[in-house]
Amino acid sequence: MKDKGLVIGAIAVVAVVIIGVVFMAKPKAPKPAAPAAATAKAGKVMPAPAKKALSKDMGGLTVKLQGANDKDLAVRIKAFKAVDSRSSVLVKAFGSNVMQELTPGAYDLELETLPAKIYKGIKVSKGRESVENLGRVTGTLEVKVLNSAKKPASYPIRVLYAKTNVAAAGSANRPMEIVAGIYDIEIVSMPRQVRNDVRIDAGKVASVDIGTAGRLVVKAVSEEGKEVRGYVRVKKTENGELVTSSAANKPIELLPGSYMVESTSTPMQTKKDVIIKAGEETVVEFVLQAPPAPAPRPVAPPKPAAAAPAKKPGA
Repeated sequence: MKDKGLVIGAIAVVAVVIIGVVFMAKPKAPKPAAPAAATAKAGKVMPAPAKKALSKDMGGLTVKLQGANDKDLAVRIKAFKAVDSRSSVLVKAFGSNVMQELTPGAYDLELETLPAKIYKGIKVSKGRESVENLGRVTGTLEVKVLNSAKKPASYPIRVLYAKTNVAAAGSANRPMEIVAGIYDIEIVSMPRQVRNDVRIDAGKVASVDIGTAGRLVVKAVSEEGKEVRGYVRVKKTENGELVTSSAANKPIELLPGSYMVESTSTPMQTKKDVIIKAGEETVVEFVLQAPPAPAPRPVAPPKPAAAAPAKKPGA
């Protein structure tokens, strides 16, 4: 009986071991996937959205443009499709950096900038998106000029293409982003300055330095030395061109040079070869005669008194 009990105990131990091995070998159930919000918070990259589907028998074209700071540049584009070797027809106008559907073929693209930029032979394939990266098409213009206090001045700036077309406008000492090309730069200073044939290269900075202005103060005083009202004209010495007109006793900012200063008083007075130096003040004084006293107004003679009415007889 004792041996029989030992056999039964051994069989029980073996059964327990076999059950444990089977339990441990059983695969664990997978954990449920984390929600999308949790995945985003964990910093995982979400799948990119599918590209826009193309219509049947169409192709796609994306024209990429960057400005001087490498950011996307919004420009209107015209797509022309060749009819023959000499002519083409406008198919579509669209914006840069956005895919557009076009019929397959070769196109000439015109950027509506001043000056216009033209790119020929751009191919569009059926069922595919073509990406034409034109890169940077603009450069930067910086016009530097200081006032008489040697601080940045804010003179208006005009950028002219082909002498007459205004391609851009801004002010001095503020960078201006401009399509690459050759321009005339007009600085509305006193006197007006023009720099011809300034070249703007894509992705580069073109700098125009006008220099530092000086200050002219035209004092108008009476014979007794008191400040009086008056007006003056400032002209270039070399050709008599009018630079500015201003009230007397007020400072005038002028670029360095030689000037002629006139008072508009009667009689007129002139100071010639007045030299203006950068960062310096030049004072010119006019002694103005007091205007003549106005003539007394004539006194009208008194009107004769009206005659008394005649008395009626028997009154």
